[in-house]
Amino acid sequence: MKAIMFLGDCEAVIKEVPIPKPGLGQVLVRMKAAGLCGSDVHGQYEQPKDRITARNKQLGYEMIGGHEPCGIIESLGVNTRGVQVGDRVLVCHSVGCGECLMCRQGLYNICIGPREKRGTYGFGLNGALADFMIAEDRNCVKMPDWLSFEVGAHLTCGGGTVYSALKRLNITTDDTALAVGLGPVGLGGVAVMKAWGAQVIATDLSLERMKLAKLMGADVIIDTSKENVLQRVNQLTNDMGVDVAADFSGSPIGRNTVVDATGLYGRVAFVGEQNHHPEMTLDPTRQLLGKRITIYSSRVFGIPELMEAVEFIQRHKIDLSKMITHRVPLEKAPEAVKTFQTTNTGKVVVVWP
Repeated sequence: MKAIMFLGDCEAVIKEVPIPKPGLGQVLVRMKAAGLCGSDVHGQYEQPKDRITARNKQLGYEMIGGHEPCGIIESLGVNTRGVQVGDRVLVCHSVGCGECLMCRQGLYNICIGPREKRGTYGFGLNGALADFMIAEDRNCVKMPDWLSFEVGAHLTCGGGTVYSALKRLNITTDDTALAVGLGPVGLGGVAVMKAWGAQVIATDLSLERMKLAKLMGADVIIDTSKENVLQRVNQLTNDMGVDVAADFSGSPIGRNTVVDATGLYGRVAFVGEQNHHPEMTLDPTRQLLGKRITIYSSRVFGIPELMEAVEFIQRHKIDLSKMITHRVPLEKAPEAVKTFQTTNTGKVVVVWP
């Protein structure tokens, strides 16, 4: 089969590798769609080549990239449960031990079991950018017939992450909401905020992504290259600040912006993350205490939230396909990564016939 490996130093290659065989409690998934994510770019593609080489040496193999899998179950390993050959499935990319308190609730993203039993497809475990991939049976969620593989792929990372994070903010129709950073995760965030009835303000530097945010339901767009976000937010809210805000950029500027733009008793979510922006500085006395802000942190999602997200987009008639700007075959994935790196795209999805 063909597979994509990220080699570091902005290089991705196609290689021929054997089709793997599923083991105990595992399935072989024939890929139908796999999304590209910012963490693929920042966490692997742009990393120094020697770091990726060292990781692969430690793993004992060249790791296949991609962590947004969606496809059809091709074959079953031994003692699999809950799935059958031919099932259309979303694959949750966080792999837990399966035995701890969190895993028993399907929250593999916050597994507290032994480290050697945890993993992530596309980050230590072979991932989705291949004709086939191995997945744990418990990580597979059956897809309803109405859900496309392309949208399903987005839900297995960005879409599920957005739903999981924003659910904690308890957004209502009385709220004004701010979305900072309009990559695929932020675009999904705009749609979810709008579905809960908020008045949505969205900010970014990319003209293409600002246009997509409008398409996804944003009421006001702030071009951060031309306007001061805090001043504009104050104008729009009569100096009260927004009720809820989420940073999808992962940058120190973005994270500080959502805190500073939020008003009294506001709720803030830190969602985006970037390996090259590991630190930020907050002044609690100046930025938090007087406003009594609540900050939520959220990293990806578990099985229950992925299942809820599927129901949510159907119930609210959210068309996430509107944010997909590029659909490419696996053979053109290395070129697509370069395009996605420019940040002038919406969602980029690798598709199979």
